Amino acid sequence: MARTGPPTILFDLFLANQRRKRLIEAALAATELPPEDYPLYVFVGAEGPWTPTGLAGRLDMPLSTVLFRLRRLERRGHAERVPHPEDRRSFLIRLTDAGQALLGEARPAFREYAEALEARLGDEGVAALRAGLDSLRQALDEELAARAAAP
Repeated sequence: MARTGPPTILFDLFLANQRRKRLIEAALAATELPPEDYPLYVFVGAEGPWTPTGLAGRLDMPLSTVLFRLRRLERRGHAERVPHPEDRRSFLIRLTDAGQALLGEARPAFREYAEALEARLGDEGVAALRAGLDSLRQALDEELAARAAAP
């Protein structure tokens, strides 16, 4: 493979994401919550109920991916569909009591790791990272929009 220059910021982001995955796996190891589903449990349990479309928007994920992952929660008995009170064509997804109980077990374990990480970074480090990540997301959006608009 030809060398094309130093690693890009996207490669650095990839490596940080790999470590983030390992941290979540370690934090949730004593629970039965699959680490890859943790964000869904949090967003549905803490902010829900959601329509699948609303949740897909919140998570910035394709609707098909969100529906696939929500079905996994439903099969485990941790999520359920309920009628949408304002739109009979749609439904809301919420955690069941069993799902809430699992989230109640997993969330403190995760927060312990997350807060320890933030303590290592310090308040200024966390603020700088948040600002940097906001700038990165904006730059990604701008680049994607520019490429989509290009002939």
